[in-house]
Amino acid sequence: MLKKILRKFRKNPLDVILKKAKKENKKSFLICWNRGLGDIALGLYALVYGINAVVPDAKITFLIREDLKEGFSLLEGVDYIPVSFWRRAIPYDAKHALKELNIKKQFDVVIEKPDPTYWLKSQRGVITPKLKWDKSFDSLAKKFDLPKNSIFIGVQPQTETKYGFWRNVSMQKWEELFKTLDPDLKVILFGKEQSVKINGDNIIDLRGKTSLLEVMSIIKNHCSYFIALDSGILSMLYYLDEEFPIKVISLWANADHGILKQNVNSPNPKLLHKPIITQDLSNIDINLIKNELYLEEIQNKLLSAFFHRRKNCK
Repeated sequence: MLKKILRKFRKNPLDVILKKAKKENKKSFLICWNRGLGDIALGLYALVYGINAVVPDAKITFLIREDLKEGFSLLEGVDYIPVSFWRRAIPYDAKHALKELNIKKQFDVVIEKPDPTYWLKSQRGVITPKLKWDKSFDSLAKKFDLPKNSIFIGVQPQTETKYGFWRNVSMQKWEELFKTLDPDLKVILFGKEQSVKINGDNIIDLRGKTSLLEVMSIIKNHCSYFIALDSGILSMLYYLDEEFPIKVISLWANADHGILKQNVNSPNPKLLHKPIITQDLSNIDINLIKNELYLEEIQNKLLSAFFHRRKNCK
């Protein structure tokens, strides 16, 4: 409580850093980041935007955890240095990392512990994050040889974080939903690991078999729908500055998080977003999800698939 009160009377730390940098003609910035993937879109985009607004010719480099490098490849106008020995939630030291990596470059401004949630609070509802997609990434989906003439629903069944377990849907509920879907609807599961097996004839389980860019490529090029929890994949997909049709059904137990907290539309004009907010996400009524799937749009897709099969049987 005291911390919140003090913040009301103190100057914004980012404003102080940037005012000093401009006054002293400092151009090169090193920013450390060892936290979440989704924050690249939800916080770091605005941080880069804010720095460039004050120091237009700034050179921005991020010192990052190794597994975040694909996410940072979508953040335009910055460089990044992966640190293979950094681990999430483990304390780190920028000088030590640069020394171990044998990087001797000197930076004018080093921001070792940025706090975009606090520093950039004013950008919510104002700035639309935009992540750049390289056309070459589209070919990444081809290696998975997905069945043709199917309607794909991408699903990330778990947030896979070590906090906020209230953000997850139970596996029992997912299986209950998948068993009621039409056979022409194929479910592609995404995630870091197959911690719990999910059974079903219409399930394609790619958990633990894909990189971030492969997941994004599959969703972009094959999925008509993406059902997502509050996660890094959801944030990165939602703010992808690329035009392609997709309906995103997001599930929330608390609306004061992620893309809902950011409170701006996707830069993708063909992305249709339907958030479902319920107090008990672990025991969600699956009909809330099904009602968003089985609308006229999907009925037309199913009908088209039926006639296509009948035509091929002749």
